[in-house]
Amino acid sequence: MRKFWPLALDLDAADALHRDVGTLRLPTARHPGPALTSPTVELFGLRFNTASAETIVAAVAARRDDGPRMIVTANVDHIVQLSADTGFRNAYHRAAARTLDGMPLVWLARAACRRPVHRVTGHDLLACVLNDPPAFARRIFLVSARQDAADALAARLRAQGLPDGAVASAVPPFGFEADRDYSRTLAKRIRAHGTTLLVMGVGAPKSEIWVDRNRAALGDPVVFCVGDALNVAAGYLNRAPGLMQRLGLEWIFRFLQAPRRLFHRYFIKSWRFIGIVARDRLARRDG
Repeated sequence: MRKFWPLALDLDAADALHRDVGTLRLPTARHPGPALTSPTVELFGLRFNTASAETIVAAVAARRDDGPRMIVTANVDHIVQLSADTGFRNAYHRAAARTLDGMPLVWLARAACRRPVHRVTGHDLLACVLNDPPAFARRIFLVSARQDAADALAARLRAQGLPDGAVASAVPPFGFEADRDYSRTLAKRIRAHGTTLLVMGVGAPKSEIWVDRNRAALGDPVVFCVGDALNVAAGYLNRAPGLMQRLGLEWIFRFLQAPRRLFHRYFIKSWRFIGIVARDRLARRDG
């Protein structure tokens, strides 16, 4: 198995003073080791990490907290929901790292900081562990929307060298995030497994909110909130062609796969994003 070594990005003095870009300094490990830094950009009152997926995952894996180290991947729908959902905002604020998934956010970030900005999706996070599981991913727990996908992904991980029993999974019932008894039982299972990597594949905002609300019971695993990327990695869902991804048209491909589920998100709720962007720009100008 491969091991992630701490990575660092050097920022020159001029960049460090840029008003829209900061440096995310992750706490050092309990054991001696070099500090980790990577660039961020501020959008909508939050700092988003702009480095590559491997750099972000390495930094979060090296960090040691008392609770879960969650990585969230922001898209347009997340920003809209964050404007109205306190629980989701709390989860985002306590996340170990926030990445830019949606291309509109990547474009806004590039305009704000005028430097390279990586798009990091749930697919990219999973790619960091699927082909050659790193040391921090030795005990994996999958929370999936479907058991066949969880089983297929577990088999794929075992084929990459993880031993039998290293990957466990659960398929929670609809509304599980509001069920205290079930949540307590699931959190105990995750902790009893000795989980070092928790993969949440049940969608946003329930994945992020559930992890945040149950953080005291989960231990300190790295957490990937990846949504449908789990089903893609398991081979049960196709991802848009690369050209559509680069042009910011991946949402069309996803909509055509699940039009009933995604119509309201893409054609009703998403219009609120324009107003959120406008207010954010006014706040920046006035500030």
